[in-house]
Amino acid sequence: MSFHTRRENRVRNHTVKGLALVAGAFLVAVALSASANAATLRRGSTGGSATVTGTLPGQVLWTYFDTSEGLTRCGNSTSNPNGCDVGGNGDNILSVLNPNGAANIALSNAHEQFVCAMVYVFDDDEEMGECCGCPVSSAGLLRFSVQSNLLSNWFGGAGADGQGAIAIVAAPINPALVDLTPSTSNGKGCPNSADAACEFGCDPTNAGGGYTVTTANNLLGSIVHNQVVTNNTGGSISGLTEVGLFDDAGGDPTNLTYLQNQCGANVQGGSGFGICSCPFEVPDSSSP
Repeated sequence: MSFHTRRENRVRNHTVKGLALVAGAFLVAVALSASANAATLRRGSTGGSATVTGTLPGQVLWTYFDTSEGLTRCGNSTSNPNGCDVGGNGDNILSVLNPNGAANIALSNAHEQFVCAMVYVFDDDEEMGECCGCPVSSAGLLRFSVQSNLLSNWFGGAGADGQGAIAIVAAPINPALVDLTPSTSNGKGCPNSADAACEFGCDPTNAGGGYTVTTANNLLGSIVHNQVVTNNTGGSISGLTEVGLFDDAGGDPTNLTYLQNQCGANVQGGSGFGICSCPFEVPDSSSP
């Protein structure tokens, strides 16, 4: 059974609840949080729109995470140099969805369009610690746990910082890097010859010349921050804030080259560190 046929079967089996979840994620993907302070911190998404550079649809998305940065008051002489009056209070959840193509290729003239979410994670020293390539099917939704998927395999084996930036680049799947045969694949749907970060044709490195970013592919998404902030009475308040990803349209070509090169340098040494994990995997060739 072909790669696309199996994916069609999987999408066809989506429940109404699952489709409602995707629709709900689309609605919150365009929301941008207000400033995180005691007056505005609340559960749910907030109004506004993400900053856009260039022409939509965007192919490069950015956001930040803050999972465990300690909270200190700005008036304290021992204030954290990374910030004060606000801190991370637990895991962040990154949601990415694919608005391209059709979820059911059985419909007339419909076609499914997979898009690779090339993910690059930086600490607050601007050092890349993890990267990975994750395929997203049409109307597909990926939900990353920042702590489990994006920080648990930090480059060099060192513990990851709890604060930093994430870049997500939309790119087409490379058909030459799709191998679903267990005996010849890397275990993640790419050939054995591909690097360990490659997953089902999505390679975030510069191997083989890297990938091309075009307006034919884009992604949408948001991130839920679990925050704690100080209040005016000397205490603190905690809550969840959902923020739309910042859209950098086509991105800076120099930075796109850097992302691929740095990811390649981190993962091609073969240590196994520096590779983040995708929230789901496409069924292997033995799946019905």
